Amino acid sequence: MNTESSIVASFFEEPSSPEIERYIDLNLDISEQVIHLLDKKGWTQKELATRLNKSEAEISKWLSGMHNLTLKSIAKMEAVLGEHIIMTPQVAKREFSSIGDPEPIL
Repeated sequence: MNTESSIVASFFEEPSSPEIERYIDLNLDISEQVIHLLDKKGWTQKELATRLNKSEAEISKWLSGMHNLTLKSIAKMEAVLGEHIIMTPQVAKREFSSIGDPEPIL
């Protein structure tokens, strides 16, 4: 096995920390949400790139799920998309308070 393959193989064999696992999950969740919003609007990654004044390659990197997105870049995407990508429980409560409490599942 060559050195590069050994490094990759050992990465997947080693247990990861809960922090790293959460980081990966959050990155993937954010990427999936942006992709969902693009689909909902009928936009391509190229269109998002144009609206953000970024290259298509940079947006592709952002949406790979492996890029360390900043809050600033997420806020820019939210502003351009006109929708939340991430939402705190406090914001969700304000946004959805008119819906009321759901019926408990028995």
